Amino acid sequence: MNKQILRKQFLQKRKQLFPQDIEQASHAIKTQFFNYFSINFDTLHIFLPITKQNEINTWPIIKQLFQQYPQVQVVIPKTNIQHQTLSHHFLDSNTKLIQNRWGIEEPIEAPTCAEKAIDMVLIPLLCFDQQGNRVGYGKGFYDRFLAECRADVIKVGLSLFDPIVQISDAHAHDVQLDYCITPYSVIQTQSHQLLNQ
Repeated sequence: MNKQILRKQFLQKRKQLFPQDIEQASHAIKTQFFNYFSINFDTLHIFLPITKQNEINTWPIIKQLFQQYPQVQVVIPKTNIQHQTLSHHFLDSNTKLIQNRWGIEEPIEAPTCAEKAIDMVLIPLLCFDQQGNRVGYGKGFYDRFLAECRADVIKVGLSLFDPIVQISDAHAHDVQLDYCITPYSVIQTQSHQLLNQ
């Protein structure tokens, strides 16, 4: 199935979820994350949720990092809509946030972080396949951002849903995931398995 059809299908599927479904799934994803990954990296890039779009609530992950892993620097994106790019900013308990026109909370006057300094990225998506291809909102923000990161950056998708068999129109410039976390499991993608053989 192609990205356009999948995007429409999974947006509708996500829209039908109740707030309590999102919260339950978000906490399950947080548990999967901390159970699976060793927190031995320095810098984690994480998105802030668009609540009205029923996105995964990433605040439980952020709060646990702040409380239990203060040595980890947390970085969040800020959207440049005109140039369709992201800038990246350090987040701490004092960071001021304001909602942009899409309902995404973004930092004000927060120090920037270079892409090459990031060790792991938690990536929003609508759906993904076993090969590590993903469907997002179709604007390419994350593909452009990930292309600027180090080759060894760990790319982890967060998904409310299990993988589909295959995204039929994945392109060579699409950056593939290494892992994807669902409420039920952490999936190592075929792309990551091939890389490590």
